[in-house]
Amino acid sequence: MAEDEQSSVFKDEVRRLIGMLRQRLLTLTAKSYEEFTLRKIFKQFDLNNSNTITLDELAAMLAKLGISVDRKFLVGMMKKLDSNGTGVIEFEEFASLIVNDPYK
Repeated sequence: MAEDEQSSVFKDEVRRLIGMLRQRLLTLTAKSYEEFTLRKIFKQFDLNNSNTITLDELAAMLAKLGISVDRKFLVGMMKKLDSNGTGVIEFEEFASLIVNDPYK
């Protein structure tokens, strides 16, 4: 497989996994976009109470939601979801994932 094809397959898998994550989170919020509801869900996954979701917490979130992910795709998901490049998912990025489909 050529490098371009591998890159495309990787991006497609990350996109698929983020789509699954978004759908499961939408189910948890009962499709409510109210900040209170979104913060309540966010806090469930912010295990160390840092007001951010780390790579390990993202892995735990995915496991809790029944989504199995290889580490390389987990890192790819974090890069896509961490839109400001801080290395963690902040509440605004989390809320944006739920409210705005990142692939539309």
